Amino acid sequence: MSQHFIEGIEYTEIPVTDLEQAIDWYCMKLGAKLGFRNEERAYVDFPMGPSLFLVLTNDDTTSTFLVNGEDHYTIGFRVKNIEGFHNYLLELGAEVGKIIDEGNIGKFFTFYDPFRNMFDVHQPVK
Repeated sequence: MSQHFIEGIEYTEIPVTDLEQAIDWYCMKLGAKLGFRNEERAYVDFPMGPSLFLVLTNDDTTSTFLVNGEDHYTIGFRVKNIEGFHNYLLELGAEVGKIIDEGNIGKFFTFYDPFRNMFDVHQPVK
């Protein structure tokens, strides 16, 4: 009989090269709440899901990985108004993919933050 110790995912971490800019992007632009900050990292919270740690680095790295040579996200955001969020990101000048309607599972698109971390956005079918 196996024991189950893990209760859930509490946080995830992404690299950023400018902590002030990252806090501004996630809090002022995307609506997260700052939970903690020091010189090397900060964490922000959205209304749903685990905390997102912003980790300062001078390295040329992102949380994005490759699948068959194409960028792939590590984190997905859930939204209620996918078209509105898509347009808002375009107004911010973010690199944004097109909205894809997957029928009975909802709509999706991807975008990059200012540090080239790629994210997925999902609006489930109601």
